[in-house]
Amino acid sequence: MKKNIGIFNLLLIFITFIALDYITKLWAIKNLFIEAQSIQLTPFLSMTPVWNSGISFGFFQDSGEIGRYGFTAFAFLVSFWLIFSSFKLPKYSSLGFVLIASGAIGNAIDRILYGKVVDFIDFYVDDLHWPAFNLADTIIFIGACVFLFSQFFTSESSYYEK
Repeated sequence: MKKNIGIFNLLLIFITFIALDYITKLWAIKNLFIEAQSIQLTPFLSMTPVWNSGISFGFFQDSGEIGRYGFTAFAFLVSFWLIFSSFKLPKYSSLGFVLIASGAIGNAIDRILYGKVVDFIDFYVDDLHWPAFNLADTIIFIGACVFLFSQFFTSESSYYEK
């Protein structure tokens, strides 16, 4: 039997990343959004306030209240499924699922509180900007990478063949 992380540890990871996301967004609202300012960190990175009423990369920006509540409900449903599924999976697969769920819930909390998502990390080269994002988006990406890595490059890939 493959070793898993354990329910307590998975829930601790889940709550920790939701809290970290929330704290970074509170910082952004206080320091970027209220003053409507951008903070230049490097020649290719700034902290710039962006309200995102859509989903990843700003898709579906004009979805209105249906999008707000629909995206929120979808995020909660998928996240609960990922969390409960993670309890039965090997460690890297379960870690990937929990990271994805925590990022999704972090953005869903924004939709509940503000009606849109707080994005503020802005990578760019000259005038070419990657869509602004936040810690929750980063956590989702890392979780997907961890899960895919576990499927292709670890012994966990044989777990699903049973």
